[in-house]
Amino acid sequence: MQAVDVRFADRQAAIEIELQLKVAETRELISLDHDMTAAEHTAAHADAQLSALRAQRQETPEGSDEADRLDTAIGQTLATRSQAMQTHQQLAKRLVRVDADVARLNDELGEIHQRIAIVNDERFALKTLDQKLPASEQVTAPAEGEAQERIDKTALKNVREQYLASQIGEAHAFAATGADEIQAALQRIGDRLQGTPPPTPLPAFAVIEVVTSALADVTGNDATRANRVLDMLNQHPLEHWPRVAEEMSRSVRTRSATNNSIQQDTLDLCRKLANVPRGMEMLQVLSSDGTAPIVAERAKPLRVFWNADEAQQKEPDGKVKAWLQTAKQVARSKLDGDEKSFDDVDHAAFNAVRNGYFSNAPGTPYAQHDQRLKKATMEWVMRAVAANTPEQATATAPAKSSLPRRLIPTLNKTPFAKSTLDRAYSVGESMGLQSPRKQVDQVISARISMLEETLKNAKGAPGLQLEISAAHAMLDHLKSLEKKGTHLSQVTLKKRDGKSMQSLLKARVQQQRLSQVWDKPDANGKRAVNVLHKAQHIELPPLYSELANSKLSVYEAINRVDEHLREILPPALQPAQSVEEVLDQDLSAAIKLLKTRHLSEKSDIVTFFKPFILESRLRDRLRLGGGGTLGVGLPSLPYSLISPIVSPIFSAEKSRSDEAFAQLFMPILGMEMSFGKARTEAAEATIGVAAGSAVADGVGIQAALTGRFTAQETQTSSTLMRFFRTRHKDDEMRGNMLTALDSMVRWDIIDPQKGQRYAGPLEAILARNPEVSVSQIDATSSTRNVAARVALRIPAVRFKDGASDASQTLTPEPSVYVEADRIKETRTETGGFISVVGAKGDTAQQRAGVTANLNFAPIASSATPAEKGANHGVQGQELGLQLGMSRDLAWALEKNEISPFLIGDKQDADLDRHYSTPRDMQAEITANRDLWLMRCIETLEPDETGNKNTPDNRLRAAMHLDAFEATIKRLGKDSKYCQYNVNYSMKGRAGAEIDGYRGIQALALKRGDVQAAEKAQQAIDDILLTKETWRPLVLIVRERARDSTVVGWRNLLRWQKLSNVDGQRTAAQFPSP
Repeated sequence: MQAVDVRFADRQAAIEIELQLKVAETRELISLDHDMTAAEHTAAHADAQLSALRAQRQETPEGSDEADRLDTAIGQTLATRSQAMQTHQQLAKRLVRVDADVARLNDELGEIHQRIAIVNDERFALKTLDQKLPASEQVTAPAEGEAQERIDKTALKNVREQYLASQIGEAHAFAATGADEIQAALQRIGDRLQGTPPPTPLPAFAVIEVVTSALADVTGNDATRANRVLDMLNQHPLEHWPRVAEEMSRSVRTRSATNNSIQQDTLDLCRKLANVPRGMEMLQVLSSDGTAPIVAERAKPLRVFWNADEAQQKEPDGKVKAWLQTAKQVARSKLDGDEKSFDDVDHAAFNAVRNGYFSNAPGTPYAQHDQRLKKATMEWVMRAVAANTPEQATATAPAKSSLPRRLIPTLNKTPFAKSTLDRAYSVGESMGLQSPRKQVDQVISARISMLEETLKNAKGAPGLQLEISAAHAMLDHLKSLEKKGTHLSQVTLKKRDGKSMQSLLKARVQQQRLSQVWDKPDANGKRAVNVLHKAQHIELPPLYSELANSKLSVYEAINRVDEHLREILPPALQPAQSVEEVLDQDLSAAIKLLKTRHLSEKSDIVTFFKPFILESRLRDRLRLGGGGTLGVGLPSLPYSLISPIVSPIFSAEKSRSDEAFAQLFMPILGMEMSFGKARTEAAEATIGVAAGSAVADGVGIQAALTGRFTAQETQTSSTLMRFFRTRHKDDEMRGNMLTALDSMVRWDIIDPQKGQRYAGPLEAILARNPEVSVSQIDATSSTRNVAARVALRIPAVRFKDGASDASQTLTPEPSVYVEADRIKETRTETGGFISVVGAKGDTAQQRAGVTANLNFAPIASSATPAEKGANHGVQGQELGLQLGMSRDLAWALEKNEISPFLIGDKQDADLDRHYSTPRDMQAEITANRDLWLMRCIETLEPDETGNKNTPDNRLRAAMHLDAFEATIKRLGKDSKYCQYNVNYSMKGRAGAEIDGYRGIQALALKRGDVQAAEKAQQAIDDILLTKETWRPLVLIVRERARDSTVVGWRNLLRWQKLSNVDGQRTAAQFPSP
């Protein structure tokens, strides 16, 4: 293996040198193209200038100075054009050679990239085999003189066959009873695994190891029984065995003991392998169709059937057994390809088992998800509605929670509070995300433009000038509000709006009268503009007076005006489009939500999230949270002698925060929505020193240096709905998520297509969304923070001597701070067809900034000495209020995370690195430019032969990467809060290798072989640490915004309510989506 590494390094170095030469050639050719374009532009500009000069010359008299000047300019322009055309002709002659060079260069570049991929593949395969071979059979390093010899594909194939033959011959699982009888069957499997192409990407050694271990467990290490099972599997396709399992479960016929035993062993093996990673692929190899790979349309229902069948045998509850039976029936129907129709709830049972839920009984994970989704759509909404319900509520209004419950901030939580929704609109819109508010604002702007056009056309309508002027006044008032930053979608008209409209109407009417006087002089030609007229009282027409007191939304008010104009205007002047054609159901719901500014019913959840879902892009995220914090601690005060110059500072606090949250996110894996809760346990201590003294009576100056140490741990538990992301199918994915959210919210309203009604939101989601993945997220985040702060209190003013009585203090406090965070995160999901398992992240973050606080204590007391002249006594205390703001001046971030995930039972993973500046991303591009170019080529359209690695695509990829590099440089200068994410994905063959070891590990754990399981895990870790396991996937720059509001008390006791909104959007991406 060492010799192979040496040869690989030499070949890699040679290829890299050659690649650099090709890059130099490419740059030279690009320069030539730029020169030719510049010559063309120069010649074209000279032609245009020459035409203009000649036209001027024709109009200029002969012999004049201007004529001479123009003649000189024409001569110079002719010379410039002649030179440009000569340069262009020279470049055109070179173009023939350039075309040939470009074609040759593109072909050579393609060959170079292929050679790099080949040597990488060879080295990866050799290293993997080297780890698997027994010590006695490992390939030893060749002699020094043979170190440079090429190990070709034939040698690799021989190594694999040698190890596989050794494994088949030994058959360790049957070594104690003799493995001779199973040799022929295992050899048949081995031959199939060596086919071209093989029926499964799993490594052959893993398939043999898993199959023999499972057989040994099923047959009690009986090689004869195992051989019969393999022979029987080889006689039938996989669809045969579900039918046999159903017949055996129902049959009461007498069977021979031998036949029954063989069939039972076969069914037991099917059930066992169904719980092993890629078990259906292994069963396919054992079947009569074993030379061809199994397709997903067969693998999924097979896995569902055997999982449900095994769970059914262990389940004591008759209702759950019946539920599992419906899942099995749907699975069999899919396998048989019949057109049998099932109830919606039967499909829900099938999809539940597909997601790993084998019981719907109370207390199970299935029931917990259902209860959490009900809480999100009912309790959270009711709490939001009740919070905005007046004390004298109607009988139909939701009842408020009890006073003690409302006083405890960690209870009665909801992420859908009125203030949280408003902040979500602002955060989303600031990052370019779509929202209901932005959507309705756009519609209102369009309606205002339409109405203005109608009023413009009706300007001369007789007898209607006051009505038209009043409509103009209303629109002018609305546009003035819009210019001030007011969102018209959230405005309801009130009395002050009526006063503004009346004022605008008066000004407009007076201006019209003045214009009429100016336009109509008397018989002597004089105009009476300077004649003082008595001001006439102008009232708003009845409709507009009514609107000013109606509390209608702006959209509703515009519609009322539109309807009114239709009634009074002649048909030829009426608006071209009716209100009914503009207003649709979604817009109507959005207008209603924005008018009330809070949720009124659970369907408003869909109204709120729909624009975000339909317009979301890769890595876009919106998170809403609401909750509270309870804590206790020592206040931050100087604990010292009476009136010191220097005094120590100390404070400590212990707190717990609870938050309910809802999140929409679209990572690389797919679009997801989660609903759950987060609990944070935090401890904080501050130590420091303050120095200062009084400079006048009641006025002092003090400086403080403090250090803060914080430790907190957050536990998150939530239900997640996810749809897998497929390239070029993002719109379909967004539609699926919207349907899933609608199913979750309106589960008790929606009528199923067939059968009984849905029992809960989870059943509705599973029934109406066959591709959905539902899983449980359990995440932990541990944060350690160290901060230092220097503050200056100038001046500290005491309005009354507080030596014995209460006084008031006012203290401006500017400060400078630095802080460092270290965050460790873990995340795992249980259940779900697609699930993240064992994700880990490590973040280091540093900040520096300034703050400005204004501290005011309406009640304060100084320290009281124990006796006259003493230097000790009772420490003073105060009721402190603070108004402050802070700004980060510098920020640095580095985060590394690995996210292993399963798609069905197949292993995949993402490897991410995050930075706060583009410098590290640019270094990644420079170091692996060829790999990123090849990654981009993968995403481009193929030619007519299906080939993507074409000269045109290589040129496009280079242009895309150059443009991306320019973008990140610009973002690095313009935006200080971007995160630069380098994402690598696991290669398919590495995932298959890991799945092989996962299967070995799973069976080892079941039989209690801890040592074998640890060895398999070590092999998995080694693969994950190998560079060849990963391939470039995407470079992403994303911007983040956060709005966090804390209201409450934090002195001795901590009682605070929290409202958090986090937003994230993609600013740049390569390759483009």
